[in-house]
Amino acid sequence: MFLNMYTKLRNKLRLRSRIRRRWGELSRCIRLKYWENRFRGKCAFLFGVPGHSNLGDQAQTYCILRHLRKYLKGYRIYTFTLRDATEELLQTIRRVYRPGDRLFCHSGYHMTDRYHEIDPYLRLAELFPEVPLCILPQTFYFEKEESANRAAHILNAHGNVTLLCRDEVSYEYAKGLFHGCRLILYPDIVTSLIGEIKLPETVREGVYLCIRDDCESRYTKAEIQNLSDELSELCPVSRGDTTIPLPHEFISNHREEVLMHTFKELSHYRAVVTDRYHGTIFALIANTPVIVINSADHKLSSGVAWFPEEFRSHVYFVDDINAVSALIKQIIQSPPPPKLPRYFAEKYYGESFYDILNLREGNR
Repeated sequence: MFLNMYTKLRNKLRLRSRIRRRWGELSRCIRLKYWENRFRGKCAFLFGVPGHSNLGDQAQTYCILRHLRKYLKGYRIYTFTLRDATEELLQTIRRVYRPGDRLFCHSGYHMTDRYHEIDPYLRLAELFPEVPLCILPQTFYFEKEESANRAAHILNAHGNVTLLCRDEVSYEYAKGLFHGCRLILYPDIVTSLIGEIKLPETVREGVYLCIRDDCESRYTKAEIQNLSDELSELCPVSRGDTTIPLPHEFISNHREEVLMHTFKELSHYRAVVTDRYHGTIFALIANTPVIVINSADHKLSSGVAWFPEEFRSHVYFVDDINAVSALIKQIIQSPPPPKLPRYFAEKYYGESFYDILNLREGNR
């Protein structure tokens, strides 16, 4: 479904991406060193932008940059993937840093030991003990106690870390570890697009299965196939994921275009069935009803708790995959739901987010 028109570029871009990956790291160091001895304005450094093709993470980057540009006027923004954040690069930033520059860590599922992606964030805290560090909305979960204790020791010792927790379970978990940090319960930043995107009216047909295939999946491939077969008896079924077969460099260079195309495609369906949290949010951006099937951890079960009463005709959470078919039958027999409001943009990603980004006293 996702951007078939671009897939012919994939092989050429893969070779180019390998070359650019190393050059990107070197060129960032060169640019930063150039600024070191010359006058420049204030800088904001954002670490953890995706170096992969998952559109959920790419959508987070899109929204983060949108808000940084809106609320940090006059700042030059540098972005780095986790792969970019080598010791050499971090030491270079340490040298060019000037008072007033800002440090941000990308949102997502980095506050965990599942993916080994937390280390650059911890190194930032060690290298910049006097600089406020803002870690944008995260899911928190550590499998090993030693990993949790190490992260807690480093971030608590810093003394000026803001941790945004994107669900209640993560927030309660973080309170037991990060007692020296400022903790704020805050929804995923991609929710700020719900009710914001104007899409053309279209005839809706069929169901889209947006299903993950990794360690967070709760169901086997056979169980998902059985679900697909059941739904096919009710209506046409398409399948896919939020991770798409395009190089991340291409997506990064065409991020808005890729995302808007995705939202438009999802607006063609009567319903979406997903075990992806951003699959859920993408469906709501497209104003498409979504059935959320639980994943292996708390990310979905606690994430859907953010949606207020006016979202109830759009969001259905099931803990048993066998309940999906009956809900799909109910949705396709019902009239299309009303357009969703700008609830998250207005309540969380307006003035209150400005206060967080700018460290205003009310949010310290």
